[in-house]
Amino acid sequence: MAAGLMERNDLNVVLVKVRARTGGSVDLEVLDVSAGGCMVDFRGSAARPGERVLVTLPGLSALPAELVWAEDGKAGIAFEAPLHETVLERLRGLLGG
Repeated sequence: MAAGLMERNDLNVVLVKVRARTGGSVDLEVLDVSAGGCMVDFRGSAARPGERVLVTLPGLSALPAELVWAEDGKAGIAFEAPLHETVLERLRGLLGG
């Protein structure tokens, strides 16, 4: 996967790069997306709720965000600024919804 891009891999899973402000990064599966944030498969990640992260979505620079919850292998990430409607529609298309 190209650094910082969200794409579908061979298993039709949408991945997004999430980078902690400390410098570590991880590719996580996006389970759902809204204008205000996204839910990701969080198994194996060491970040904790309240941690500031940068989320890289296709065609955009890294977006400042916050990990707001983590439970049962899933996590919610809130974007500092909402996504534009056109960007949101494109991401939902990638997710098949």
